[in-house]
Amino acid sequence: MLAKIIALVTGCVTFLGGFLVVWGAVQLGRSFGNRGGGGEGMEAGIATIAGGAIIIAAAVYFGQLDTSWMPA
Repeated sequence: MLAKIIALVTGCVTFLGGFLVVWGAVQLGRSFGNRGGGGEGMEAGIATIAGGAIIIAAAVYFGQLDTSWMPA
């Protein structure tokens, strides 16, 4: 049962991180469309992409935690 819960949480958090990466890419693309005047938009887009990547890495690490010590 614990393995199923961990798999569910890992999948949900990975989806959230992927969503943030895509949203950051959209922000970055929109800032490029502002004729070069979107420095703050570029910064926000890059920060969102980096945050999403960190969340995905944390989810992968969480999914690899050893729970074999738990009683069945």
